[in-house]
Amino acid sequence: MNPKKIRLKYGMQIITKYGTMWARNTENIRSIPGVRAGGVGVYILFDGSMPVYVGKGNIKHRITDARRSKRRGQLWDRFSWYAIVDAKMMHDIEVLVLRMLPRYLRALTRQEGHFLKAKRVKQGNDKADAITRRWDKTRQ
Repeated sequence: MNPKKIRLKYGMQIITKYGTMWARNTENIRSIPGVRAGGVGVYILFDGSMPVYVGKGNIKHRITDARRSKRRGQLWDRFSWYAIVDAKMMHDIEVLVLRMLPRYLRALTRQEGHFLKAKRVKQGNDKADAITRRWDKTRQ
């Protein structure tokens, strides 16, 4: 489907299809839409509930490859996938997910991720307010 028709059909929507915390097995991997059915986007591999890898591309193909991988193959048992309306957004969405997760929660992802055209704004003051880490019941 061409980008103009996609925008008309989905409007401002980013995700067209998704699967969350699917068990790693042949049946589930076969159920991921192929490229022609819109199966291009971002995916996350999990060890239990802990994310260990974030990737992008042809989701079904990439997850199949990860299953066979010597480095990653036996280090994940669940996955989530998100098909994206516009493939041009895929890189920045992957970077956004990478940057939201602490490094130790995506141990198999080697890259940090860099936004393609975004300008970084630096904070003016790096000192955080002091907090007590106690919930104040009077401030409901």
